[in-house]
Amino acid sequence: MHDLTLALCISLHEDHMTTLQLLERLEAALSPKSAQQPLDTGDMAVRNLLTDVASVLKAEVTSHFAFEEENLFPRFSEELQSFVPEMLLGEHEIIRPLANQTIDLARQALEEGFDAQSWAAFREAGLELAEREVFHVQKEEMGFLPGLEQILDEDESTRLNVAYLQAKG
Repeated sequence: MHDLTLALCISLHEDHMTTLQLLERLEAALSPKSAQQPLDTGDMAVRNLLTDVASVLKAEVTSHFAFEEENLFPRFSEELQSFVPEMLLGEHEIIRPLANQTIDLARQALEEGFDAQSWAAFREAGLELAEREVFHVQKEEMGFLPGLEQILDEDESTRLNVAYLQAKG
């Protein structure tokens, strides 16, 4: 693991860790033994998980992705190489609709519970999302954030970090 020193990279890393922790909880809830038995949405831990799925994933695929795409990918492409941002953008385009589907199913379950069909859809989308997003975050942690550390100075990082935190709300 690399040592992040710039404020923006630390903020992005912290968001990645929040996302990974959520995906770990989601994967545990969607384990093979759960295939036939939907989660009980009356259980507070399940409700908390579904609420976190909706809020954390929404932040990830809206403000986090958009900020990277608008502010960081172009700069990374200019200074280092375009391959990395192009690959990450392609992954965003696959992950975003999958996350939105998972978010919608989580919100629906919070209101109505799961039936066999909605559980199967949530489980399938959630497992695919977790697999893709974990791999995506690992790539950003191993290649993208260290690259940003090389090309941003402290002032630019601080300015971008303020903008990022404002974009997150």
